[in-house]
Amino acid sequence: MRRLAALSLLAIFACACGGAAGNGSVLPAKSAGDEAAPLENVERALLANGQIITKPVQFERGSSKYVGGLASGLVPATPERVFQAIQEPDALLAMLPKTKRVTLVDTDASSKRLELLQGNSFVDATYTVKLVPSDKPGELTFQMDRSRPHDIDDVYGYFKVERFDDKRSLVTVAAAVDVGSDFTNLLFGKRVQEVILSTPYAMRTYFARTEPGSSHTGLVAQNEAR
Repeated sequence: MRRLAALSLLAIFACACGGAAGNGSVLPAKSAGDEAAPLENVERALLANGQIITKPVQFERGSSKYVGGLASGLVPATPERVFQAIQEPDALLAMLPKTKRVTLVDTDASSKRLELLQGNSFVDATYTVKLVPSDKPGELTFQMDRSRPHDIDDVYGYFKVERFDDKRSLVTVAAAVDVGSDFTNLLFGKRVQEVILSTPYAMRTYFARTEPGSSHTGLVAQNEAR
């Protein structure tokens, strides 16, 4: 049953690092600085109007089948505040759909490990991700830690935060998930992808209801109502 937790998974974490089961090259480019063209005027207008720009992906690597994509949207907060929040357990709990608990496992000077419990009233999944700030400003990569218990096969990706205007930041979330067996992927792969691509909406809601400059950090954050 736990493998069915892929239905509820928000694939937010993993690292586009070498040696990972996934490969960052299969996800869309992270920013204009990564040889991607600048936002077209029409795309920028859509973002300014509250739209979320999405780019779904689906691919195979060996015997693994990944679903996911990239989603970009605006949030009412500064880049500095957003970047801080995506590293805090309680903020992630609020920003990630279908997330019941986020626990800080450990941290060091260059990375942080978080354990996530995600799911619904019927099934859930636990796995741990390692967050590593990139050498590029405003960028955070994530990778599933295979040395710890995990109910999915793999997940990796990144967050990218850039200033859009004086009051808003452009947030890009990219992730690819291997939910497990062909049967599980057939049943739930599309739903997993939809949840991934909806992440900027949840982030926008979080920052819209959070007082500017507020910060609530902790080792464990829980939400039993989800």
